[in-house]
Amino acid sequence: MHSNQIMNNTGTDKYHKPIKDDGKHLNPLYDMKEVPKRTYQLGIAALFIGIGLSFYDASIGLYVSSFLVACFCFATLMFILLKYNDAIKNLRITIIILVCGMIASATLFEGLQTDQYLYFFPILVAVPIIVNLKRTRYRESLTYIAIILFSFCVTIIAGRYINRLENLTVIQINKLVFFNRIVAISATILFAIAYIFFEEKYIHELTEQSQRVVDSRTRFLATMSHELRTPLNGIIGVINLLKQDHSVEQQEEYIQVLKYCSDHMLQQINNILDFNKIEANKLEIHPVSLNLKQLMQNVSMPFTSLYHEKGIALTTEIGPELDVFVMVDDLRLIQVFNNLFSNALKFTEKGYVKLKATMKSSNKTAMVVSFSVEDTGMGIAEEHQKQIFKGFWQVYDGNTKPLHGTGLGLNICMRLLNLMNSSLNLNSERGRGSTFSFDLQLNYAQQKSSSVANADSEDNLAGTRILLTEDNQINMMVAKKVLISYKAMVTGAVNGKEALDTLEKDAAYDVILLDLEMPVMNGYVAIYEMKKLYPQIPVIAFTASVVDQEMLTNLITSGFSDCITKPFQPHQLLSIIKKYISKPVAVQ
Repeated sequence: MHSNQIMNNTGTDKYHKPIKDDGKHLNPLYDMKEVPKRTYQLGIAALFIGIGLSFYDASIGLYVSSFLVACFCFATLMFILLKYNDAIKNLRITIIILVCGMIASATLFEGLQTDQYLYFFPILVAVPIIVNLKRTRYRESLTYIAIILFSFCVTIIAGRYINRLENLTVIQINKLVFFNRIVAISATILFAIAYIFFEEKYIHELTEQSQRVVDSRTRFLATMSHELRTPLNGIIGVINLLKQDHSVEQQEEYIQVLKYCSDHMLQQINNILDFNKIEANKLEIHPVSLNLKQLMQNVSMPFTSLYHEKGIALTTEIGPELDVFVMVDDLRLIQVFNNLFSNALKFTEKGYVKLKATMKSSNKTAMVVSFSVEDTGMGIAEEHQKQIFKGFWQVYDGNTKPLHGTGLGLNICMRLLNLMNSSLNLNSERGRGSTFSFDLQLNYAQQKSSSVANADSEDNLAGTRILLTEDNQINMMVAKKVLISYKAMVTGAVNGKEALDTLEKDAAYDVILLDLEMPVMNGYVAIYEMKKLYPQIPVIAFTASVVDQEMLTNLITSGFSDCITKPFQPHQLLSIIKKYISKPVAVQ
């Protein structure tokens, strides 16, 4: 039961295990050049060449050289095993130094006349194979080449001016020259062919990846076009009906349709934005102090009427031990439950959906809470229980066309929980419903006074004065209506200059909502003057811009206390404003 459900599965086995995201399914070509694998391959190739050279030296009576090469082979094998067990970090430079050292040492024993120095050429050709120049800093690549060239120069000088340590016969020299030339030239040719092969493979993979990106964008645009145009079509249609029908009862029904369509559109947009933020590693968790029991009691309220209309029971089971203040990112936790409730509603035709929250364990500073959303829907077959967590899965499966959604809901839930050091558990059986559950460790918040606690329990802003700076008249009207419905006292300004003029006459405001893009004086300029003249008043950015973590950081650095993005949900506006009210809210 979720936005990624597979429609044609028939499995009946239960499946209960955590689903974690490693990110690889979203980037299958994260290492197209397979550099670590190639490094092992180079090390093994050097090992086999060394073994062959050692046996050949022994066969022609060069036992000292044979022993030296055997030691090199043993060292190479040990370093490969150490790297395999993560005991060393850089196997590439280790192999290169070993090979160069072996060639230089062999020259000391045999001199230049055996052509040992020719082995520098295959190792030089191997550098581009084991170094990803697309990712690696050029300094590292130049380091490898410098080591090889330096060793080559030392070997030539040593072979020319230092007497060799082993006496060789003419027959032995001729045999070694023949063997070394054949092996060195063959290895150089093979490494060159391997380089061409790997580059062609890389280009092929890169081309396929580019095509996948194009296809993904095409499917994404088609999906979003459908998902946004569907509720937009409903909104336009209902507006036309409202013009024709003046029945109060019928208008109330139309208003409910408008709310449903607009909420659906906003959810899709927020899912896409959050997905992009998570992909860019720019989404962060910001815990605040909240009563956990109260939060859990409120989290299902927006879905009550929707479940009632469909004839499905929505129940909650919240442990009394959760009536404590904890540090939690309420917006992100609510987002997780919103996705789970939406999916349960979509895939459950009869029965119930139950939210359960109980304390699993606790100590003096924190508690572990178990959360679950259980439904009696169609369930999920075992073979599909991992795939449903991949983004856009439903969209790409032709069997799910009767169902709507971007297929991002569970993927975002999983990613958000990963950011909270948790993960989703799925217990499901085809035809017998599903249960999504997770555990969260939440630190206890500092005990609040009763006056503040009572203030938090009131869903109003009575006694709060708010300066709303917004140049768009429709946005101004909507925001004013919402704030006034929460009993706030609102003063409007159409640009930053007018807001500053208002503050100059009366600065007794509790919160300032400041749009960023305005004529005359925009929010970026106005915030500078406001924080200089009225640093005690919290200023909240009120913008329709796409706010990622970098932009939010810049806004806070500029002097903003927080940010509310448009379009907004009334409860979201209320929640953020209440964070910055320094005085207890009066109850009328």
